[in-house]
Amino acid sequence: MNLQKINEKAFIKHTKENIKKQLESPDQRIIYLSQITNKLPQIINELYEQLRIITDRKYPTLDSYISIKEYCNFIFEKKITFTQTKEINEILTNDIGISFSEDEKRTTKEIAKNILDLINTKENILKDIETLFEKNYKNFKEIAKTTIACKMLEIAGSFERLLSMPASTIQLLGSEKSFFLALRKNKKTPKYGVIYNHPLMITLSKKNKARFARTLASKITLAIKADINNVYIADSLQEKLNKKIKNYNRDNNEN
Repeated sequence: MNLQKINEKAFIKHTKENIKKQLESPDQRIIYLSQITNKLPQIINELYEQLRIITDRKYPTLDSYISIKEYCNFIFEKKITFTQTKEINEILTNDIGISFSEDEKRTTKEIAKNILDLINTKENILKDIETLFEKNYKNFKEIAKTTIACKMLEIAGSFERLLSMPASTIQLLGSEKSFFLALRKNKKTPKYGVIYNHPLMITLSKKNKARFARTLASKITLAIKADINNVYIADSLQEKLNKKIKNYNRDNNEN
């Protein structure tokens, strides 16, 4: 075996090991699990619409009162596992009397079961994501919140890249398209990206949202750095964020 072949073998082995290491890393697992959960709702909703095309003939308004999961449980098992309201009782006892053929019954049950399986899969994946965050990036998860933390990881591509980003970049993650469009058209650039959906941002005025976004981004940056050093500081960071919110609310009330 010549030197070139030995080098090629070593290179291939090294590449495989690196790929395996990357795929097994918790941030990459979170990213691909999150991407799966992002696609599942569309599939679930499409199947649910197909189910309702058949079942709406018998229970035309039932879906208005119960969730997709409850609806599918009812169609699949023919029983209700939640507290029945007056409206639901009336729907079930006064249905319009259309009888399903055996083929329709089998089809509706199969569709309902497929939807339930997908819902259960999504719920299990979300639990796996929470576990991965708890074990590896607890500060990040507690401060950014799980959904936003997932989005940030997807956009950045890895936890290592997030770690290298300043707070100003963290603040704007997810607004890249609108940011560059604003630059091209000489308009105001966005003040925040995916952190706009953070629970603490919801009640703030537009002015305070922009101010708080800077604070939130800086705390997320500190949380990320703490996770890489395996130091838990989320409680103190959260306390400071809550204090900021109280100050904003107090100022609004005084004005």
